Amino acid sequence: MTEDSFTRQTGKPAPSTARLYYLDWLRITAILFVFLHHCAKFYDFHTFTIFDEPRSLAMSAFRELNFLWMMPLFFVISGAAVFLSFRSRKVGGFLKERLLRILVPLLLVGTFVIGPSLVYLERLFQGKTTLNFFAWYPHFFDGIYLAGGNFTPPGVGTHLWYLLYLFVFSLIGLPLFINFGKSESSLLTRAAGVFQRPWALPLLFLPVSAASVLAESAGLGITRIAGGWDPLSFLVFFLCGYVVYCREATREVIRRFAWVYLVAAVVLSWLHLDSHFGLDLVISGVTRHGPDGALLPFDRQAWMLVLALRGLLGWCWVLALLGLGERLLNRDNRVLDYANPAVLPFYVIHFSVIYLVGYYLIQWDLNPLLEFGIIAILSFVGIMLIYEYFIRRINALRFLLGMKLIKK
Repeated sequence: MTEDSFTRQTGKPAPSTARLYYLDWLRITAILFVFLHHCAKFYDFHTFTIFDEPRSLAMSAFRELNFLWMMPLFFVISGAAVFLSFRSRKVGGFLKERLLRILVPLLLVGTFVIGPSLVYLERLFQGKTTLNFFAWYPHFFDGIYLAGGNFTPPGVGTHLWYLLYLFVFSLIGLPLFINFGKSESSLLTRAAGVFQRPWALPLLFLPVSAASVLAESAGLGITRIAGGWDPLSFLVFFLCGYVVYCREATREVIRRFAWVYLVAAVVLSWLHLDSHFGLDLVISGVTRHGPDGALLPFDRQAWMLVLALRGLLGWCWVLALLGLGERLLNRDNRVLDYANPAVLPFYVIHFSVIYLVGYYLIQWDLNPLLEFGIIAILSFVGIMLIYEYFIRRINALRFLLGMKLIKK
């Protein structure tokens, strides 16, 4: 979510391999699904913060489907952006860009604006305060959120965990990204050659599956509350993004077999959703909810098998979207020029606006699908008005939200 236009990373628009407009389009499309995903959160079987009754099977299935591809795609695109960034930046420039575009929004806006707004609305919903926001604000620093308090450390307890992960992953992967030696290539570039082969590229799901199973075995399954996957799996997706984009031949394989990957992703997704919600396929220990939302018994060993297959499912979605994106979306226009810089500030502020609108709207006792539609429309309009008339035009806000400053 934090990368500028991928077509401008090299500063040279001429080579066809540099024209990656479709990655910007995929990023914009994915952030819109993140937005809808969070609008549907009030009606999900799994939600325990601010929610409405009755819950919705359709909304729950929609969110479960999003979990399979949405954040994996973001991390793969982020890994691709690292490779493209190092074509025009040295290590110092790369780290400076990470500091300004990731840590500033995370530490300043996330800690002192986004965190308090979300926790305050939760405390109102729970009946734990009757104070107005400004009177309650000092209480935000009372205790740690995950331990029952209010304070959300940067990237913990809010949707901004993605920025925290991305910054940490960038530091972890730095030794693998740096070009060195006579070949002037990175360790990941040298290792990526094997995945140029059509039979080998799909096998990149194996480290994802291994990471998911390892996290579950280590008792870290709770971390999937952030984006539906564990941090180790996200790290693998991030590194895979670099691997895929450091060699043109690998991208050609993705383009050629995009429809194959899509068919596999759709079939596997249907089986996953069917078994997860017990629609037609009920598997003891695997099916988590009945169609009415009732929580069913859980078998940890069976669930680890599901996680292994889920790695294949997520990787098929990523390959399908990348391949079809390059085939269908590799073009520039005015909408892209406007929307692309808006992605990061939209991401940072969107959940607070959704929470505010949703908190009041769910009290109207409307049909869940109708409420969802109203929440989505009002929230989107509100976010875009804030972006257009404040964030986009004021340099101080642009800086705080990771955007480039307007030169006067």
